[in-house]
Amino acid sequence: MDSPKGGLPEGHAGVYDPAMIRFTTALCCSVLLCATALSCSGTGRAEGPGGARATASRASIAEARTIVAAMDDDELVGQLLMIGIDGVSRLSQASQDNLRAVRPGAILLFGYNVSDKPAMLAGLLAQARDAAGVRGLPPFIAIDHEGGSVYRFKGGLTRLPSAKALGAAGDEAARVAGSVAGSELLALGVTMNLAPVVEALSEANRAFLVDRAWSTDPVAAGRLAAEFIGACQSQGVAACAKHFPGNGHADPHEALPVIAAAKPELQRQYYEPFRQAVNGGVAAIMMSHALLQAVDQKTPASLSAPVIAELKIGLGFSGIVLTDDLVMAALGKAGGPGAAAVAALSAGADMLMVSGGPAVELVRRAVRAALADGRLPRERLKDAATRIVAQKVRFGLASATEADRESRLAALEQTVSHNRAALAKALAH
Repeated sequence: MDSPKGGLPEGHAGVYDPAMIRFTTALCCSVLLCATALSCSGTGRAEGPGGARATASRASIAEARTIVAAMDDDELVGQLLMIGIDGVSRLSQASQDNLRAVRPGAILLFGYNVSDKPAMLAGLLAQARDAAGVRGLPPFIAIDHEGGSVYRFKGGLTRLPSAKALGAAGDEAARVAGSVAGSELLALGVTMNLAPVVEALSEANRAFLVDRAWSTDPVAAGRLAAEFIGACQSQGVAACAKHFPGNGHADPHEALPVIAAAKPELQRQYYEPFRQAVNGGVAAIMMSHALLQAVDQKTPASLSAPVIAELKIGLGFSGIVLTDDLVMAALGKAGGPGAAAVAALSAGADMLMVSGGPAVELVRRAVRAALADGRLPRERLKDAATRIVAQKVRFGLASATEADRESRLAALEQTVSHNRAALAKALAH
């Protein structure tokens, strides 16, 4: 990852407000309770044959609470982390040791984990599941699989066009692309797609997003993204909408993006696409590191309780709130990845992305220390872990068998052949 070059406004020291943490814990739990009530009332419709429900069901949430209640502190902290690994067909020894120590809730794959023969990934992921599993529950295996310029595979799968190209082709193309992505990722053992970008393209974010957005119209962007999400999740792979609430001119890998929009524009231009993703039952939403000046003038979105409340309370989102990578330069003045991790969880984030290196242990120790000294209440971490585990139950991670995985992998070539034809047809219309 890039070394820090930008960050928070001068004077920001990552202060933890106990009253705000208590408020955040209460509001997070209340949203999860509302989700339980909604799922009980029958609003969590099935998305398709073999697919996940549109929201985590009451039974999934109850099972998640039981699993989380039995976790010790180290297991609880581990469940909140998404970390990278080394290896292509097999894990490095260092990664094996790290996974056994951390037991992360999710594993993040990069292009360097993937060869030109994607089926080789299955062996790597089998090792990773074995090393990182906790209480019979494997980690999410996540990868950025948007299409266009954000595509980690080197061959062997259906090449997805950019969101811009799919958006121009229409709803059916977005739907088929989502189904293609989900079916092929699941065949390899990948269970979370860190896609799609949901925010609409604007002059403010054009330099950063380029072809990654579906449309300049926020209503159309939300509708097309929701089609992709629903189809991807119907294949059994969790989708992650990104990046709430949006981005600015700056690339967060290099500097702090700033969103200067007034509140009416936030609702119309920035929140609308995410509202559609939430209504479509998206499993996770990734926070941006942008400074949303109309809501919080001091703290980037991923560390801001008011901004995360806009998502959890304002939009009623009850899934996983995931940070973008905590080692990005946009958080360069947050006091380091450990302090940023504690601030993000205090603000209401549920899962922390830490791509790798020494930052993983720094974050783990910082969260563990904050739990031990009371800066992070255990109930806040239990709420976050319950959201994560409920989505794992929803997408069948606990019930998947090696026979299921082997069967899907054996059929990969046939799946890809069918998918390529279906996508070509959708793009031609």
